[in-house]
Amino acid sequence: MQDVQFIENQIQFQKYPFQASSIYPNGSVASEDISEILITRCPPEVRLKSGEVLFVSAVHKESLQMFAKSNKIPIVSRIDTWSFICEVFLDTEFSDENKEKVYRLLENEGLDRNFVKETRQFLYIPLMAYNSIMWDWAHLGLYDVLIAISGQFPYGEKVKFTDEAFHDFYWKAMKLAMRERNR
Repeated sequence: MQDVQFIENQIQFQKYPFQASSIYPNGSVASEDISEILITRCPPEVRLKSGEVLFVSAVHKESLQMFAKSNKIPIVSRIDTWSFICEVFLDTEFSDENKEKVYRLLENEGLDRNFVKETRQFLYIPLMAYNSIMWDWAHLGLYDVLIAISGQFPYGEKVKFTDEAFHDFYWKAMKLAMRERNR
Protein backbone atom coordinates (compact mmCIF):
# COMPACT_ATOMS: atom_id res chain seq x y z
CA MET A 1 0.00 0.00 0.00
CA GLN A 2 0.96 3.63 -0.31
CA ASP A 3 3.14 5.58 2.05
CA VAL A 4 1.41 8.02 4.39
CA GLN A 5 2.78 10.80 6.57
CA PHE A 6 0.89 12.81 9.16
CA ILE A 7 2.14 16.38 9.38
CA GLU A 8 0.31 18.64 11.86
CA ASN A 9 -2.99 19.31 10.07
CA GLN A 10 -2.52 17.31 6.88
CA ILE A 11 -2.08 13.78 5.64
CA GLN A 12 0.39 13.31 2.81
CA PHE A 13 -0.09 10.33 0.51
CA GLN A 14 2.61 8.95 -1.76
CA LYS A 15 2.06 6.23 -4.34
CA TYR A 16 -1.69 6.18 -3.78
CA PRO A 17 -2.90 3.25 -5.86
CA PHE A 18 -6.16 4.49 -7.41
CA GLN A 19 -5.85 6.55 -10.58
CA ALA A 20 -9.33 8.07 -10.24
CA SER A 21 -8.54 9.50 -6.81
CA SER A 22 -8.15 13.20 -6.19
CA ILE A 23 -4.72 12.53 -4.64
CA TYR A 24 -3.31 10.13 -7.25
CA PRO A 25 -0.41 9.39 -7.27
CA ASN A 26 0.87 11.81 -4.63
CA GLY A 27 -1.14 14.37 -2.75
CA SER A 28 -2.20 15.71 0.58
CA VAL A 29 -5.42 16.30 2.43
CA ALA A 30 -5.90 19.07 5.00
CA SER A 31 -7.69 18.20 8.23
CA GLU A 32 -10.44 20.71 7.48
CA ASP A 33 -11.28 18.74 4.32
CA ILE A 34 -11.88 15.54 6.30
CA SER A 35 -15.40 14.83 7.52
CA GLU A 36 -14.63 11.69 9.54
CA ILE A 37 -12.35 8.73 10.04
CA LEU A 38 -13.34 5.08 10.25
CA ILE A 39 -10.46 3.63 12.21
CA THR A 40 -11.89 0.10 12.52
CA ARG A 41 -12.30 -0.44 8.79
CA CYS A 42 -10.02 -2.80 6.98
CA PRO A 43 -8.03 -0.76 5.94
CA PRO A 44 -8.93 2.39 7.92
CA GLU A 45 -10.76 5.07 5.95
CA VAL A 46 -10.42 8.82 5.75
CA ARG A 47 -13.66 10.30 4.45
CA LEU A 48 -13.49 13.67 2.75
CA LYS A 49 -16.15 16.37 2.72
CA SER A 50 -15.93 16.19 -1.08
CA GLY A 51 -17.43 12.67 -0.99
CA GLU A 52 -14.30 10.57 -1.45
CA VAL A 53 -13.03 7.72 0.71
CA LEU A 54 -9.25 7.43 1.06
CA PHE A 55 -7.52 4.41 2.53
CA VAL A 56 -4.66 4.32 5.01
CA SER A 57 -2.72 1.15 5.71
CA ALA A 58 -3.57 -0.47 9.04
CA VAL A 59 0.09 -0.13 10.05
CA HIS A 60 -0.64 3.60 10.43
CA LYS A 61 -3.78 3.06 12.51
CA GLU A 62 -2.40 4.55 15.74
CA SER A 63 -0.94 7.56 13.95
CA LEU A 64 -4.24 8.11 12.14
CA GLN A 65 -6.12 7.95 15.42
CA MET A 66 -3.75 10.48 17.00
CA PHE A 67 -4.09 12.72 13.93
CA ALA A 68 -7.89 12.58 14.22
CA LYS A 69 -7.82 13.46 17.91
CA SER A 70 -5.33 16.30 17.56
CA ASN A 71 -7.33 17.78 14.67
CA LYS A 72 -10.75 17.16 16.27
CA ILE A 73 -11.91 14.90 13.43
CA PRO A 74 -14.75 12.55 14.41
CA ILE A 75 -13.91 8.85 14.58
CA VAL A 76 -17.08 6.97 13.66
CA SER A 77 -18.34 3.49 12.94
CA ARG A 78 -20.70 2.85 10.03
CA ILE A 79 -22.44 -0.09 8.42
CA ASP A 80 -19.89 -1.55 5.97
CA THR A 81 -22.15 -1.80 2.93
CA TRP A 82 -19.37 -2.92 0.61
CA SER A 83 -18.40 -5.82 2.87
CA PHE A 84 -21.96 -7.13 2.70
CA ILE A 85 -22.08 -6.74 -1.08
CA CYS A 86 -18.75 -8.60 -1.32
CA GLU A 87 -19.62 -11.35 1.14
CA VAL A 88 -20.46 -13.79 -1.68
CA PHE A 89 -16.86 -13.57 -2.92
CA LEU A 90 -15.31 -14.72 0.36
CA ASP A 91 -13.70 -18.13 0.59
CA THR A 92 -16.50 -19.16 2.94
CA GLU A 93 -19.83 -20.85 2.54
CA PHE A 94 -22.95 -19.15 3.86
CA SER A 95 -26.36 -20.62 4.63
CA ASP A 96 -29.44 -19.49 2.74
CA GLU A 97 -30.63 -17.95 6.00
CA ASN A 98 -27.46 -15.84 6.26
CA LYS A 99 -27.73 -14.78 2.60
CA GLU A 100 -31.32 -13.66 3.22
CA LYS A 101 -30.23 -11.76 6.34
CA VAL A 102 -27.61 -9.90 4.27
CA TYR A 103 -30.18 -9.00 1.60
CA ARG A 104 -32.51 -7.61 4.30
CA LEU A 105 -29.66 -5.64 5.87
CA LEU A 106 -28.75 -4.13 2.50
CA GLU A 107 -32.42 -3.38 1.82
CA ASN A 108 -32.49 -1.48 5.13
CA GLU A 109 -29.57 0.53 3.75
CA GLY A 110 -31.64 1.43 0.67
CA LEU A 111 -30.15 -1.14 -1.73
CA ASP A 112 -32.71 -3.39 -3.34
CA ARG A 113 -31.94 -7.02 -4.24
CA ASN A 114 -31.73 -6.33 -7.95
CA PHE A 115 -29.11 -3.63 -7.40
CA VAL A 116 -27.10 -5.96 -5.14
CA LYS A 117 -27.35 -8.86 -7.61
CA GLU A 118 -26.38 -6.65 -10.55
CA THR A 119 -23.44 -5.18 -8.64
CA ARG A 120 -22.22 -8.64 -7.67
CA GLN A 121 -22.57 -9.85 -11.24
CA PHE A 122 -20.70 -6.79 -12.51
CA LEU A 123 -17.85 -7.49 -10.06
CA TYR A 124 -17.89 -11.29 -10.37
CA ILE A 125 -14.88 -11.87 -12.63
CA PRO A 126 -12.42 -9.41 -11.06
CA LEU A 127 -13.38 -10.29 -7.48
CA MET A 128 -13.27 -14.03 -8.07
CA ALA A 129 -9.85 -13.62 -9.70
CA TYR A 130 -8.67 -11.40 -6.85
CA ASN A 131 -9.86 -13.70 -4.09
CA SER A 132 -8.53 -16.79 -5.84
CA ILE A 133 -5.12 -15.23 -5.10
CA MET A 134 -5.93 -13.73 -1.66
CA TRP A 135 -8.10 -16.55 -0.29
CA ASP A 136 -9.78 -14.14 2.09
CA TRP A 137 -12.46 -15.81 4.15
CA ALA A 138 -13.24 -13.01 6.62
CA HIS A 139 -13.57 -9.62 4.89
CA LEU A 140 -13.63 -8.03 1.47
CA GLY A 141 -14.60 -4.39 1.22
CA LEU A 142 -14.38 -1.33 -0.97
CA TYR A 143 -10.58 -1.28 -0.91
CA ASP A 144 -10.49 -4.88 -2.17
CA VAL A 145 -13.03 -4.09 -4.88
CA LEU A 146 -10.91 -1.19 -6.12
CA ILE A 147 -7.71 -3.25 -6.06
CA ALA A 148 -9.49 -6.03 -7.97
CA ILE A 149 -11.00 -3.87 -10.70
CA SER A 150 -7.79 -1.90 -11.14
CA GLY A 151 -5.91 -5.18 -11.60
CA GLN A 152 -3.35 -4.45 -8.87
CA PHE A 153 -2.76 -8.05 -7.83
CA PRO A 154 -0.90 -10.97 -9.44
CA TYR A 155 -2.39 -11.67 -12.91
CA GLY A 156 -4.88 -8.85 -12.34
CA GLU A 157 -4.11 -7.24 -15.68
CA LYS A 158 -6.32 -9.92 -17.26
CA VAL A 159 -9.45 -8.74 -15.44
CA LYS A 160 -8.87 -5.04 -14.79
CA PHE A 161 -11.32 -2.42 -15.98
CA THR A 162 -10.33 0.18 -18.55
CA ASP A 163 -9.20 3.51 -17.09
CA GLU A 164 -12.52 5.09 -18.09
CA ALA A 165 -14.61 2.26 -16.61
CA PHE A 166 -12.53 2.32 -13.42
CA HIS A 167 -12.99 6.08 -13.04
CA ASP A 168 -16.75 5.78 -13.54
CA PHE A 169 -17.05 2.91 -11.07
CA TYR A 170 -14.74 4.59 -8.53
CA TRP A 171 -16.98 7.61 -8.14
CA LYS A 172 -20.18 5.54 -8.05
CA ALA A 173 -18.59 3.37 -5.35
CA MET A 174 -17.62 6.48 -3.37
CA LYS A 175 -21.19 7.74 -3.54
CA LEU A 176 -22.49 4.44 -2.22
CA ALA A 177 -19.92 4.33 0.59
CA MET A 178 -20.77 7.86 1.69
CA ARG A 179 -24.43 6.83 2.17
CA GLU A 180 -23.55 4.38 4.93
CA ARG A 181 -25.36 4.96 8.21
CA ASN A 182 -23.81 5.11 11.66
CA ARG A 183 -23.82 1.91 13.68
